Amino acid sequence: MTKDEVIALLNLEGHFEGGYFRQTFKATHREPVITERGKRTSMTAIYYMLSTDNSIDHFHTKHSDGIEFYHMGLPITYHMIHPDGRYEKVVVGPDIKNGQQLQLAVAGGTYKAAELTPDESSTAEHDFGLVSEAVAPGWEPEDMIEVSAAELLEKFPQHKNIIQRLARS
Repeated sequence: MTKDEVIALLNLEGHFEGGYFRQTFKATHREPVITERGKRTSMTAIYYMLSTDNSIDHFHTKHSDGIEFYHMGLPITYHMIHPDGRYEKVVVGPDIKNGQQLQLAVAGGTYKAAELTPDESSTAEHDFGLVSEAVAPGWEPEDMIEVSAAELLEKFPQHKNIIQRLARS
């Protein structure tokens, strides 16, 4: 399938971080979880797609923990800066024989960016990567913490190159 077919079939929309998404689940059938930010559902889930024409999910963080699940298309490379300053790079994709992972857990408070990882076999029919993300406690727009390159560079100057490339200015 092409990127446009997947977007249409899954009813994806543009996402403010980059890429395309749609929320697929919100646990409204359970009692809310009480957090320091107020009541939240126990879990939410989304589809998330990066494509060759919209290939970067800029650095951000959120309070809740999330798990990314690979579905189809090209791999997606995640760049994470943990609260203690440690940098980690993980490729989520189908080639588990060569170190790619089918899922990735990211703790709340970790700064995360992602980028589509094209390879030699990329074609017009394979110009996207599709994952899902489950978040607990459930994600609400006010839980998103966008961060600028300047803010990240002040906290983590040792990661200057990746921050300048994948953070909003």
